[in-house]
Amino acid sequence: MVNRDLGFKILGAIVFCLIVIAYFFYKENRKTEPERIKQKNLYVAFSGNIDSIYRDYSNHGVTILILKNKKKLNFNMYEYSRFQKNDSVVKRKGEDSMYIYRDGEVKSYKY
Repeated sequence: MVNRDLGFKILGAIVFCLIVIAYFFYKENRKTEPERIKQKNLYVAFSGNIDSIYRDYSNHGVTILILKNKKKLNFNMYEYSRFQKNDSVVKRKGEDSMYIYRDGEVKSYKY
């Protein structure tokens, strides 16, 4: 009788641990794609002057910026009109805003 009770306790502990682990995986997977992208973008940092800008139609019309320091940046297709050649763009690590400097003016956009 003692061995049977011990077996149920061990089985119960294992099931409890599996439920706790499954909860944390479920909680992480419940995040939507925009939330994950927003979290990832907080760790992105870049700065430089735009050397060229184009749309990559082979990749869903993604806006591509090439900075004068040869860094390549990707933005969604709807942000193409925000940028012009020779604009200065700055995105600091830990911030969710990107700054565009043009002709002495500064514009701020959510990144």
